[in-house]
Amino acid sequence: MTRRDPDLSLHKPASGLKSKSEYKNMKSLILAAASAAALVVVAAPLAAQAADDNSWYVRGDAGATFSGRIDGTNGPRSDSGWTIDGAVGKSFGNGWRAEGQLLYLDNGGKSGFGDTKVFGGFANGYYDFLPDSQWRPFLGAGIGWAQVKEDGGPATAPHGDKTAFAYQLHAGVAHPFNDQLTGEIAYHYLGAPSVKFGSGATRVDGDFGASLVTVGLRYRFGG
Repeated sequence: MTRRDPDLSLHKPASGLKSKSEYKNMKSLILAAASAAALVVVAAPLAAQAADDNSWYVRGDAGATFSGRIDGTNGPRSDSGWTIDGAVGKSFGNGWRAEGQLLYLDNGGKSGFGDTKVFGGFANGYYDFLPDSQWRPFLGAGIGWAQVKEDGGPATAPHGDKTAFAYQLHAGVAHPFNDQLTGEIAYHYLGAPSVKFGSGATRVDGDFGASLVTVGLRYRFGG
């Protein structure tokens, strides 16, 4: 009598169906992970580019001036006034940017003095901190020339003008509104040493200095 092995076909797991289901799930996971990795690789440079792009920009500011004076012989003293400036610059994509700037300020003179007016041109350099954040502090400095002029006031007040070497120091914070438009608020110190003009009893000989507080907009080309 021949012994027959029991038929286990009905008890075998559907290994084929299970393996196909696992394969599909694994394939989906791999595709999702690859897609996420691709998005990170692509998005990171784009975010950095938007935050600190290698591009040209234009900038305009307006604000108030304080403590304008020429420290020295017959140095005029000024009350608060106003200032306006414009610049064209380039960001280098590594936190640094450079620009050429034209600036004008007008300070009303204190009693016994005329108005102090300054027109200058500067080459400025800046470094932007935290380029990926919504608030980006910056520091800068610039050198150039400035015409310091005294006019108005009584006849006994110093009158004249002098074009001399000048410098600026900058500190502020910028906030991007979108990829191209950025607002900023800043403090500037403007100095012009060795300002000399006039003659006799009203001759002026000293160093000009003023504090400026400005708000402005910076527009980036491209993007």
